[in-house]
Amino acid sequence: MEASDSASASDELKRFLLLAKTTKGAACASLIKQVLEHPAINVFGELLEMANVQELAGTSSAPSLELLKVFAYGTWSDYVGRASELPALTKPQSLKLKKLTVVALASQSKMLEYDQLMRELEVVSVRDLEDLLIDCIYSGLLQGRLDQAARRFDVVAFAGRDVSRTELAGMASTLREWHRNAAELMGTLSTELGRFKEMADESRKAQADHEAQVEAVRANLRASQDAGEGFGQHLDSDRFNSAEFDGDEKMRKSGRFKGRHMGPGGKLAARM
Repeated sequence: MEASDSASASDELKRFLLLAKTTKGAACASLIKQVLEHPAINVFGELLEMANVQELAGTSSAPSLELLKVFAYGTWSDYVGRASELPALTKPQSLKLKKLTVVALASQSKMLEYDQLMRELEVVSVRDLEDLLIDCIYSGLLQGRLDQAARRFDVVAFAGRDVSRTELAGMASTLREWHRNAAELMGTLSTELGRFKEMADESRKAQADHEAQVEAVRANLRASQDAGEGFGQHLDSDRFNSAEFDGDEKMRKSGRFKGRHMGPGGKLAARM
């Protein structure tokens, strides 16, 4: 259903609700008939809760109240089983109740067989059934696909219907079970997250230790390199002094100078 159609249906329902506040007896029963024929109104819980509608119970208009309950919570077969005690349906009411029945069946199964639908809805031809399903789609009650070859309707989504008070206990039980399962799942996830955090912390610590060890090795290597460079410079100086001495000794032996003595100022002077 488009947003504009939904808003229109809501506005129409509000109009009927306002009328129900001041309408009683047979006039209220007539109002119910109009609501059940309206093509855009498919939920009836608010109307059922209206005081003037509830007051129809036990009166000559009580069958109209019961028919409203069938449209709110029931199906076509529910009406057929009580047809003798309920008002006769008009053609628009029959079409609407059958469409609501399809919605009820779609809430129970994602695959609706044509044969099942034809039995439940008392439809005699496949063509009529498919027209009804297409009408449900255009009315916003269903989303899905007609599979003519397999003679079925594959449900994708369906509209919500009213919930009777008798269904509330079952729904509450289902919700409690869901909550219990969700709590257990959350507990399991919390435990797993704790383990993951411990593993992540251990991994970070191991990485930090590894990096510290690598840095220590690098520091040792740098210290060794620095020490080696200093030792090499000392050896070069010794080699220079030794070479100078060897040169002087060779010159002395060759007679180029006879010796050295300290000259003025403490400088060495050669004796020829």
